[in-house]
Amino acid sequence: MVIASIVIYKHTYKDLESTLMSLFSADSIQKVILVDNDASNWAKDFKHEKVTYLKSDGNFGFGYGHNIAIKKFAKESDLFLICNPDIAFDHLQFEKLVNFALNRKEGLFLPKIVYQDGENQYGARLLPSPLNLFARRFLSQSYAKKLDENYLLKKFDLSKPIFAPYLHGCFMLFKSKALLELNGFDERFFMYMEDIDLSRRCAQQFGNIYYADAEVIHLHEQGSYSSKKLMKAHIRSAVQYFNKWGWVYDKNRDVLNSKCTLQLEEGN
Repeated sequence: MVIASIVIYKHTYKDLESTLMSLFSADSIQKVILVDNDASNWAKDFKHEKVTYLKSDGNFGFGYGHNIAIKKFAKESDLFLICNPDIAFDHLQFEKLVNFALNRKEGLFLPKIVYQDGENQYGARLLPSPLNLFARRFLSQSYAKKLDENYLLKKFDLSKPIFAPYLHGCFMLFKSKALLELNGFDERFFMYMEDIDLSRRCAQQFGNIYYADAEVIHLHEQGSYSSKKLMKAHIRSAVQYFNKWGWVYDKNRDVLNSKCTLQLEEGN
């Protein structure tokens, strides 16, 4: 019913243990694809009935790695899960999400994403403007926080299923047919922003749903905030993204964001 894909790069088994145990515990997950963008000294020899190991041709990006699994296996499943290697969840929470998705017509679903302490990570978001992204790093925290109130939909009640144009990429549950029609990730994005790009394409063509009745834990470290190398990669991807979709003028962004906020204003 569900195939899950994880891209690894220099990850140890310990890094993935909680994620793998969570995935293995879910009865609806029939296969877990480990796509190795490096040369792991454990994954190729790891034995589990649900695990399939794929060695990529090199570290050509997060989206590139997942696309290998998507193209090879998505046609075999009803649902396809793009999963980060730092996720943990209770299997009953996942089954709740799966049952919900199977009874909907949309293409992409995201549960509530929280930190280990239960704090909300606000996985349902509007499509960002350049100001949303760059304010977080280069402008005052008070101004960035004000912008985030809108961008992260913090002022709305998200307890009911809602349409959101950007669903965070750490745990994206797709209808397999929709994911294949979208051709997976745009591999021009090496790292960062590829989830926003794919999410908005799915939102436009099939629809996205945020489902807060199910919950998963994301051990999110925001590496680009502490690493100059990762920060440069994030900025480079942001430039690629806005070059693709538009900087100031992005009609599609306005339409999808308005669709999201209007439904929330009517329901709150």
